[in-house]
Amino acid sequence: MADITTTTTIEQNTKEAIISFQYQYVDTGNESAVLKIDVSSLTPNANGEACTGVRILECWWVLHGLTVEVLADASTDIIMLHLAEDQQGYQNFEKFGGLPSTKSFGTSPTGDIKFTTTGAGAVGDAYQVVLRVSKDY
Repeated sequence: MADITTTTTIEQNTKEAIISFQYQYVDTGNESAVLKIDVSSLTPNANGEACTGVRILECWWVLHGLTVEVLADASTDIIMLHLAEDQQGYQNFEKFGGLPSTKSFGTSPTGDIKFTTTGAGAVGDAYQVVLRVSKDY
């Protein structure tokens, strides 16, 4: 039986999205650069232009038994956030406009967000991560 993963869009408009990600270990193991936000699938702006990147404004997380790296997808993925094992927390980056856009990281950035986990290996290892992002066009 495969690990349980869920992605839920809580809210989305032409400027922002709030997306929740859940993972529960069953028997497969760690995620490795798994696509979580495909910017091309987000709602376009009022002019019909596709989203090309996102800026993380806020992040909430609860982790048990594993770590999560939130990555900006590029030819070599860039770690945007490292969420530590057995931690819960909240970070707000909105005061300065959010973390730099995922379309500006590394060589050949796609604008997408991926997750990599380490330490998953026991029943009960899990995460809940919620990202509030602003969209770049």
